[in-house]
Amino acid sequence: MDPRPIYFKTTLHEILFVFVICMAQLLAQGGITMSLTPMNIILDSFAENSDSIEGSERVWFMGSFALTVGTFILISGRLGDLFGLKQMLLVGWAWVVVWAIVTGLSYYSHSIIFFIICRAFQGIGFALILPCALGILGNIYPIGDRKNLAFGCVGASGPVGATFGAIFAAILAELAWWPWVFWILAIVACLLGITSFFIIPNNISNVNSELDTREKLKRMDILGSTFGIVSLVIFNFVWNQGPVEGWDTPYIIVLLIISSIGIISFFYIELKVAEYPLLPKSIFNFKIGLLLSCISFGWGSFGIWQYYYWSIVLNLRQYTPIAAGLTYIPFFVLGIIAALSVSVLISKIKPSYIICFASVSFMCGCIMLSIMPVDQSYFQISMGQMFLLAWGMDLSYPAAALILSDFLPLHHQGMAGSLVSTVVNYSVSLFLGIASTVEIQTMQHHHNTLKSYRAAIYMGIGVAFLGVLFAIIFIVAQHTKNDPDPEITVVKEPSITDVDSKEIKVPLDI
Repeated sequence: MDPRPIYFKTTLHEILFVFVICMAQLLAQGGITMSLTPMNIILDSFAENSDSIEGSERVWFMGSFALTVGTFILISGRLGDLFGLKQMLLVGWAWVVVWAIVTGLSYYSHSIIFFIICRAFQGIGFALILPCALGILGNIYPIGDRKNLAFGCVGASGPVGATFGAIFAAILAELAWWPWVFWILAIVACLLGITSFFIIPNNISNVNSELDTREKLKRMDILGSTFGIVSLVIFNFVWNQGPVEGWDTPYIIVLLIISSIGIISFFYIELKVAEYPLLPKSIFNFKIGLLLSCISFGWGSFGIWQYYYWSIVLNLRQYTPIAAGLTYIPFFVLGIIAALSVSVLISKIKPSYIICFASVSFMCGCIMLSIMPVDQSYFQISMGQMFLLAWGMDLSYPAAALILSDFLPLHHQGMAGSLVSTVVNYSVSLFLGIASTVEIQTMQHHHNTLKSYRAAIYMGIGVAFLGVLFAIIFIVAQHTKNDPDPEITVVKEPSITDVDSKEIKVPLDI
């Protein structure tokens, strides 16, 4: 094992530090599931008859949170790189505290739209927290076994958060009152913010103190940030709202065209216009593109699986929220094992093989859900798919985060965390919106809830298959490379934290 980083005086200090970073990932995943198990209870509190609120609103319970996490992460990594990773992490915790409290209070508004908006603003807080937490981890730990283990622990926090978020939200909503789900989140976030202030080292060297605020704002790439965030939010909104309003609705068509043009403009700005692009030019290469595609399709299919799994067990199997939450326990146990194994596997197996295995696991999990009988015992297909999906979720995330952290230089470590989290969360929200279109269209034609759910899951299988396809191409690309030197000098690009440009050497043996 590598020596302990100089930032930590004792082993206890290091353990507490890794724990605080892991809690960021834990609460982010818990933030998604805490609205799934009690979704029917929440719906009933906003309407006398939950049937009057269609699936589109249910989708937004999860989708609005994932949407803002996925889009605002695009700039939060840059904010951390310019203004300090620790500082922006603390701002993120404060933001979560405020909006978790407001989300609970949204009960008194009697407006489900306001609740969904509050969930979206909650996501902005985690958009600040996640990349900064991963960026701090990437700055402190050099490449080696200790770094692999630390990232493995972060990956293991995902299934823990998903499971505990589901179970505790169900318990509070069923036995007490659902607003307490979010008020307790606020309390925990407040405690973590205070702990982070004292535990996370202050001397993390990713910020150039010579840059004034005006120069930092210049390097924020305001134009690219605006085009990126606005376009991605509108594009996602269209895919979630289109099936409800109808794809022939004029404003849906107009917004789809505007957002598509905006996304194209964003990439043009990043590649041709921006002096300090939001996305470093060093990431625009074939292998990183393949990696992010695998993550996008894999996690997009997982988002579809996750939402329709809960829909089946709650609405068709008629499980109580607590019973539904308990079904996630195998996912929790296997997820920890899978994530921690990354620290060992990544030193022995090429990451491209790990990503491919994770992609296959995502696809097999969706296939199992699509054939799962409603009246079958939980201990057959229902439980079996957990074993597969745990490996998909908890191998892919830490492996991708490790690859990008090792690939990018120190002054882009916040961006390394941003890229993975952006792709993961935005894909969850976007593909879930597309699956909702399939569900609603099928329901209108067949008037059968199970058929409509399965149609959406079939779409998830197709998305997962694309992930497998890109993973295979990823492996082939790795074996056909002809570089005599594992390091290739990338073109000079301006550093966002240094005054001078520097030549960056990056490992491409991924």
